[in-house]
Amino acid sequence: MKLKMINERVWISSFEEERDRPAIGYVRGDKYCLAIDAGHSKEHVEEFYELLKENGLPLPELTVLTHWHWDHTFAMFAINGLSLAEKRTEDHLQKLINEWDESTEEKMKAMDEHIALEYKDQKMQVVGADMVFKDEISLDLGGIKVQCLHTESPHTDDSLLILLPKEKILFFGDCISGEYPEWIVDIDRMMPLIQKLEGLDFDLAVGGHWETESKKDLLYRLKEENGLC
Repeated sequence: MKLKMINERVWISSFEEERDRPAIGYVRGDKYCLAIDAGHSKEHVEEFYELLKENGLPLPELTVLTHWHWDHTFAMFAINGLSLAEKRTEDHLQKLINEWDESTEEKMKAMDEHIALEYKDQKMQVVGADMVFKDEISLDLGGIKVQCLHTESPHTDDSLLILLPKEKILFFGDCISGEYPEWIVDIDRMMPLIQKLEGLDFDLAVGGHWETESKKDLLYRLKEENGLC
């Protein structure tokens, strides 16, 4: 894992295909620091924290989730500070917690080879968020503001966009993907997402499992891949 500096306020970790580890975002405010997504496992988030320490960055007091999927949330029990989730994300997590039994972990490992590899020597632990909001929330970290906006998406019904208005940076998680595990994109859910992205003012787009790209390139790619241009 590597840590990339975007500007003096924003960093992102590298994503990893082998264990399906998404990039984790980091925003440094004058009062609070924010992580974007918790990570796939305790080991994942601890490696991220080590990179922050090596770069002289404080651990985040807040962590916001882009959606409920395991690779973005299962490390939540091990994070520093408090976690935030949109209500739909929290509902998904609570459903998983309520249905969890002694066979769930093995079923999840059998479901996906990436999960099996991530949890080869670790145990799963799923928790809910410390703070829950509905639809959107604005955070003032001190010297930098963050907008968290729910969006329709072909990936999950709880997808969240994280916008840094002054820096014109958007974190979009996995919202541009199709639905797991077939990855088929529902065009009726992709269109509202594209319209939402077109209406937001950002220059740089940061996804969970993609290289960073410009707004123009992201929108062109989405339209081309879905036969819209």
